[in-house]
Amino acid sequence: MNENFYEMMNETFKDADFTQKDGIIFLDFHEGGKIEMHSIFPGIILAFIDIRLNKSSDLFIEDAPIKSRLLEINHCIDGRYAYQVKDDKLIYFGKGDLCISIYDLTKSVSDFPAGYYRGLEFFIDVDVSNDYITEFLPDFNLADYYEDLENNAGYLLVRANEKIDHVIGELYGVDERIQESYFKLKTLELLLFFSITHFSESSHKSLSINQAKIVENVYNDLTRDLEKAITIDELADKYGISKTALKNCFKEVYGKPIFKWRKEYKLEYACRLINDDEYSISEISRMVGYSSPSKFAQAFKEYVGCTPSEYRK
Repeated sequence: MNENFYEMMNETFKDADFTQKDGIIFLDFHEGGKIEMHSIFPGIILAFIDIRLNKSSDLFIEDAPIKSRLLEINHCIDGRYAYQVKDDKLIYFGKGDLCISIYDLTKSVSDFPAGYYRGLEFFIDVDVSNDYITEFLPDFNLADYYEDLENNAGYLLVRANEKIDHVIGELYGVDERIQESYFKLKTLELLLFFSITHFSESSHKSLSINQAKIVENVYNDLTRDLEKAITIDELADKYGISKTALKNCFKEVYGKPIFKWRKEYKLEYACRLINDDEYSISEISRMVGYSSPSKFAQAFKEYVGCTPSEYRK
């Protein structure tokens, strides 16, 4: 089942090792992560994604031909995911968010701003699966829903809530003995969820290409010299954007306020330096911008749960 679908995916993903076991397709991107794909219904595939990349260009062949009307449903459990939609806008979603969209690699220029992404994704070939799904859900027509999406920005993005947790959360870690049947049931439940979710409930918050570029430049400034103190005023003046807009845009991309994000970035970097065992704790505290080892140790313990010296052991 879905051999043609898998063949298309093989042409879409690059530099991946394809293996198959017990009907499950495994894509190994080596240091870039992995994807595990399950065939659910004719024309519907469920993929569990664990990616450690920044750019989709490292994952997809972006000019790969798409011969079918495809929908994709994405749910994030960790990291951040972004892709381009109509009018050259970029939408971002993170932990717990759920999005259904028209799958089009020429527009879905996707990135992983956090450098990693974990979640699941349904690939739905509308023309192959529509009649089959209608047998189970007679009041839901995938072809009609596809047209509705086309007329409503091409996507429906629902922010994290308890309903999503109920519908999606149970798909992770299913007992292998009941996986096949359980995946089918939850797929139908998910489609029913979208059938009663109105487009007015969609989050339409997005960034322009220019705003996304500014955030990328700010990211470079924040990570280039961790010893240097940087203010919002300096960044806003440098890129000709208001402080409020800058803070909102950055949080939309990375899911956190600028300086909370930078503090955590510094401490994550400090963890790597401590593991390398090349520098003293005092040197590391200075390298990540702390005025004294004691202040660094306090911040480190609050974030990691132990002191830098204990972490090194």
